[in-house]
Amino acid sequence: MNTVKQNSSEINLYRNSSTERPPHASKMITIVVALFDGRNTSIAHSMGIYDESWVDKLYRGVARNYNGHFDFVCLADQNYKFTENIKLIRFDRSVDEYGWMSLMELYRPDLCSGRRLTIGLDTIITGSLDDIFDWDLGDHKIGVCQDPYWPQEICNAITISEPSFSKEFWEYWINNEEEVMKNCDLFPGSPSEMIVLRSLYGNSPRLDTIFKGRILSYKAHIRDHWDRLANTSIVYFHGSPKPHQVNEEWVKENWI
Repeated sequence: MNTVKQNSSEINLYRNSSTERPPHASKMITIVVALFDGRNTSIAHSMGIYDESWVDKLYRGVARNYNGHFDFVCLADQNYKFTENIKLIRFDRSVDEYGWMSLMELYRPDLCSGRRLTIGLDTIITGSLDDIFDWDLGDHKIGVCQDPYWPQEICNAITISEPSFSKEFWEYWINNEEEVMKNCDLFPGSPSEMIVLRSLYGNSPRLDTIFKGRILSYKAHIRDHWDRLANTSIVYFHGSPKPHQVNEEWVKENWI
């Protein structure tokens, strides 16, 4: 397991530093995340939890574990201030109105060009990301994850896609918004972009199957099986608990 042995102020975290590790040959990637207050939404496990520090910690986790060059974009409902080199772009639509479905905007074509990776803020980076971020999609438009409880379904713990996917997915949303809002509930009354992904791209390759044991759910895979941490690169916290509620050494070492 990758651990941090130094004080965070002593660690070189920046891609443009003259003392950085030489980047390996890789595709340029843009990491896209979303930050919003959530207290006026129906998303119980996102209400009033996240702030700028979560975005900064995720950025630093990527910087410590990825040897390539990357951009980092945060979709936000307010003009937050970040410590790290993070580009803030405002949501086009009200998160309070659209709830989970606001996360369709993670795939807005205007956010970036080139390869795109989406990831939740409730994620801890624990190991090397090079081979995952550089994975060749081949003829596929997007790579997703397997739902940790219902393996026949996909989930959006992380996704990797090429520009053609964002264009196609965004056009579908724009042209079918009313139908999508009516028919893509995760729970009654809670439309979700993950259900849209399931309905249209349910046969996409599963990154956590390709990189077996490297992308794991804290609740489903780690909580009762600590030995699995040794091989992980990405641990995601869906629902509850969140990282700040877990008093474990590996969290303290990697979520800084």
